[in-house]
Amino acid sequence: MGKATKLSDFASVNPATDTNGAATDAPVAFIPMAAVTEGGGWHATEHRPLSDGRKGYTLFQRGDVIVAKITPCFENGKVALLSALESEFGLGSTEFHVLRAKSGHDPRFIYHWTRHPALLRAGEASMTGSAGQRRVPAGFFERFEIPRIEGPSQAAIADILDALDDAILEAGSLFEKLWTVRVGMIDDLLTHGVADDGLHRVSSALSKTVVGPRPATWKVANLGRFVVGAEYGTNLSLGDSSMGIPVLRMNNIRDGEFDLSDLKFAPAHAVERFRVQRGDVLFNRTNSWEHVGKAAIWRHDEPGPAFASYLVRLHCGDELLPEFLHLWLNWAPVQRAIRQFATPGVQQVNINPTNLRRTLIAVPDTLDEQRAIIDRVNGVSATIEDHRRERAKLAALREGLRDELLSGRKPVAAIREAAE
Repeated sequence: MGKATKLSDFASVNPATDTNGAATDAPVAFIPMAAVTEGGGWHATEHRPLSDGRKGYTLFQRGDVIVAKITPCFENGKVALLSALESEFGLGSTEFHVLRAKSGHDPRFIYHWTRHPALLRAGEASMTGSAGQRRVPAGFFERFEIPRIEGPSQAAIADILDALDDAILEAGSLFEKLWTVRVGMIDDLLTHGVADDGLHRVSSALSKTVVGPRPATWKVANLGRFVVGAEYGTNLSLGDSSMGIPVLRMNNIRDGEFDLSDLKFAPAHAVERFRVQRGDVLFNRTNSWEHVGKAAIWRHDEPGPAFASYLVRLHCGDELLPEFLHLWLNWAPVQRAIRQFATPGVQQVNINPTNLRRTLIAVPDTLDEQRAIIDRVNGVSATIEDHRRERAKLAALREGLRDELLSGRKPVAAIREAAE
């Protein structure tokens, strides 16, 4: 790191804002805390008269950087650069600090520093106040030190990091669009199915059933007809030691898939029989109301982790493919139907396997049609996963470059030469 200077040498902290000459009744952008996104950015459509600034709101101007001061908003990176503010001035939550770049310094450079993990960690450590109401004091920004990077280098660094932000935003937008396509495809396939000629069935070819219009050949019955067994996971106490076998818990199911980033462990000899195998569907029987009923499927050839007792392994009979069951259980209308069988517990709700078997399911009468549905969804899912990995790579590149550029360890000229 090069020669250090205080952040306040580059930016004024909570400066006075001169609104002389501006009409007091002029509508200006109003930015509540909810309008600032975690990790940086903002979106607001609300407007209030400039005179509302007298009510104690935070006053800022175009080009300022606003930083949440209260926990947990600060730790979550709720910061925003207001270069695109539609009005010259704006108002916002009283829980924002304002940083205004001084003459000769780039506000984008200040903004990227407010998102740096080192600043967030130091700010969290400096918080004052009682639990739940802790805030970063303005003095933190007066004292926090950063490398002395000035002049054109600030703009060059900001250009690189802005470009990466834009690429990540574009990748995220495409990811969301593809996810919407996937949701629509599942709605269509689990309603219309796939005809023998591989084409989409028209609505006029469907028959009325107790679960809505479905192909006449499909079997509609309680899930218990097709699921021949349900097995609870291990109830052993779990630990952090990686000497045993990892164990899946209810938090390891996200968006219908397994998230293996946070696992507990149990002795291998005690949980070997609970290890998931390819095609195993796990159902989350106990959780909060909004998360109970989640399901995931193990897609790998090699055996996976064991699973805990809050999860249930479902065994399909000959008429139902596990992959189709997985799709059905994660379909939004089915999720809502399943939760009707939830019974309240001490702190969470529970859906036991007996009640789960009462859920209605509509199953294509041939395994070939089930596979056709699965294959179409998997094709879109594979594309989504490719974009998710690309977005993750871009995010990792941004984190690495941000640290090296803002710390001064890698001159911006070196990045440009490498890119050329």
